Amino acid sequence: MLFGALALVHPTYALFALLPLCGYALVRLPEWRQTAAAFAAACIPTALAFLWLLPLVRETRSHEPDAAEQARQLRHYGELLAIDSSDSYRLVAGAVGRAGAVAVAALALVPVAALAVRGRRWAAFVLGGSLVVLALMLVPELFTRLSDATSLSQSRRAAGFLPFAFAFAGGLSLVARSWLLVPLAFPAGIAVQHWWPGDFEYGLRHGGPGVVTWWAFVGGALALALALLLRRPPLPERFRLGAVAAVLFVLPVAVHSARHWSPRVPTDPQALSPELVRQVRELPDRAVVIAPLQVSYRILALAPVYVVAAPPQHVADTEDNRPYARRNDVERWVATGDASIPERYGAEWGVRKGRLYRLSS
Repeated sequence: MLFGALALVHPTYALFALLPLCGYALVRLPEWRQTAAAFAAACIPTALAFLWLLPLVRETRSHEPDAAEQARQLRHYGELLAIDSSDSYRLVAGAVGRAGAVAVAALALVPVAALAVRGRRWAAFVLGGSLVVLALMLVPELFTRLSDATSLSQSRRAAGFLPFAFAFAGGLSLVARSWLLVPLAFPAGIAVQHWWPGDFEYGLRHGGPGVVTWWAFVGGALALALALLLRRPPLPERFRLGAVAAVLFVLPVAVHSARHWSPRVPTDPQALSPELVRQVRELPDRAVVIAPLQVSYRILALAPVYVVAAPPQHVADTEDNRPYARRNDVERWVATGDASIPERYGAEWGVRKGRLYRLSS
């Protein structure tokens, strides 16, 4: 049910959440009888949701894009890509660890999970899940095909579904073998936070260390192969030591964040007034509203109504939707008040200068 609901709300995220589970299933293949029911419970509702959405997906320009749409996507997301040609590109390795010190440490600890992979499910999830996600991100043939199916806007986000938290916590429980090693986590946290504090701007400015991403991918694959070949029993975890080490590592990150945090946008100039919120919620279901783009975007979150246009990046680019043409029409209506525009789209209500009013028929 959870995966089915996610597939309806954000289809690609349901697909990406299944990727590490697929990796886990491959690593733990001998016990497929025990895990098949759980895996089917995630896959079946997701597949049904995808089948229902398939006709709409096939209409979108970003699915199996033509040459013009492909070129547009490559220009728009070029900072995040290593491009060999229009038919061969991948995510740059530095984008995977862009979330900061903890993500970088988690990537570094991915191969360590091989020490416990033969007997621990979390380790199988870390190694199998990480390798599947990293292969899709770093192998051009795989990333290009994934992008054709889901769009570059979405495929780049799959990197965020790597099991960072499991790799970080589990890896430290294996590395922290004694209390003498635990204090080293604190200077390590300071160093990693200093060098890779995170890149949270749109696009990619600095990113994480690409070499650590490749270490997680190549080193993780080799470590998994050796662990399966040697068949050694799992190394016992030291969860208490690992927990203390995790706190010490994260402490400099938390202090730095608290000292330097500030809201990106102190105030929201597009925020709807309480009166407008009340009026929108009183509109009849399926009413059609024309309003400035950002106002329309917020109206959609308030009531089950239609809007003439929303920001194009949040709209499926199909022939019926025509998000860019609709955007231009709404911007022209805002500038000129041309009454033919809302009439063309069947709008019954309009919002101008923060006020909702009934349009004359």
